[in-house]
Amino acid sequence: LKPAKSSLPSSASKSSPLHTPKIATATQPQAPSFDSSLITEASPSQITEFADTHLQPRVPGTEEVSSGLPFIGRKAPAAQRRILIGIGEVGLFGMVLTTALAFYNANQNSVQLGAAGSAEVQSQRLAKSTLLAISGNPKAFPEVRESVDALIQNVRGLRTGDGQMNAAPPEVQATLESVSALVDRAEKSANSVIAQQKNLTTVGQALRSISRQSAELLEIAETISALKLQQNATPAELFAVGQLVMLTQRLGKSANEFMTIEGVSPEAVFLLSKDLSLFREIAQGLVDGAAEMRLPAAKDPETKERLVALLKLYEETRALAAAIMTNLPGLVAAREAQTTLMLDSEPLRKGLNLVTEQLAKATAFSDVILIFLPLSALLALVGAAGLLRLYVRDQASNASLSQNRRFEAERQEQEAKRVNDANQAAI
Repeated sequence: LKPAKSSLPSSASKSSPLHTPKIATATQPQAPSFDSSLITEASPSQITEFADTHLQPRVPGTEEVSSGLPFIGRKAPAAQRRILIGIGEVGLFGMVLTTALAFYNANQNSVQLGAAGSAEVQSQRLAKSTLLAISGNPKAFPEVRESVDALIQNVRGLRTGDGQMNAAPPEVQATLESVSALVDRAEKSANSVIAQQKNLTTVGQALRSISRQSAELLEIAETISALKLQQNATPAELFAVGQLVMLTQRLGKSANEFMTIEGVSPEAVFLLSKDLSLFREIAQGLVDGAAEMRLPAAKDPETKERLVALLKLYEETRALAAAIMTNLPGLVAAREAQTTLMLDSEPLRKGLNLVTEQLAKATAFSDVILIFLPLSALLALVGAAGLLRLYVRDQASNASLSQNRRFEAERQEQEAKRVNDANQAAI
């Protein structure tokens, strides 16, 4: 028995650790103990079937870098994003700038159309107010000044531009050049009319007074004619009274025809002067008598009283006519200016109407805007499309990486389970 006991430890020490628990269990009742090296002795590489049946994980940095974008596809994703953002910002800035410029041009075009339309209206108003000014209407002169100032401001603003309006497009400038010449002539004519405001007012009032007094002269002359008929006056007296009646009517007609559309009527001026002289000669002959006209002096008190009243009213009319004759040079100058303005009125209206039509055809989208607006929109679209492509690619890459990590975690879990099962089996 002793040799057997002495040999047992020796053999036990030389035996494999897998057999040690069995010996310990056979000789001792205590709980079995084993060396922790049992877990490490099981090689994880002994079973490789699980690793071969799963996708290998993608190592960061080994995937394809190109994003498929031209020119910048091989750059780093961060650099690609910066470039695409820069392109998009340039495109957006260009769109905003060109859109603002288009709105500005549209506003300027609207202002120019308003100026052309206003100038056309003012040209017609100027012609109308000048006619009233020539007739001596005091209220017409401020209208003449206002109309010509507005006309000049609008046309010159379109021609050269001002603080509130840009100059008209080049295709309209040729028409504006001819219109400007007419406007300059209209300004000169209007200033000539305004310069004669005092004379025109005086002459206008005188002509209206003569026209009104001619009716009163006619009434008195008809009364004298009736008295002469009652008195059985001589044929020479009746003829003279008939002439007075005729002259009173012609005085009113001459006053009405004094101003014509062509200017001061020379016939009316001559007839007015001649009729006033003849009227005084006949009336004075009926009062005092005139041998050359075979007229006796008036003896009837009532008839004489009427003749004296007629002469008194005549003197007032003659004074008015003298005022007209005194202001005749200024009146002629104003009338010539008004005639020039009237002759230019229709060509000016047509020219301004043509300017309005040309401005209406002009578009707010100039050649520069038509080029840069689509280009800016294209740049913005390219930047947005590139960023979207990078975003989709990153999402797909992240999803693939997440899936690979999940597969790797499952593989490691299965590997750990396999090792644990092997260890349990070994125990």
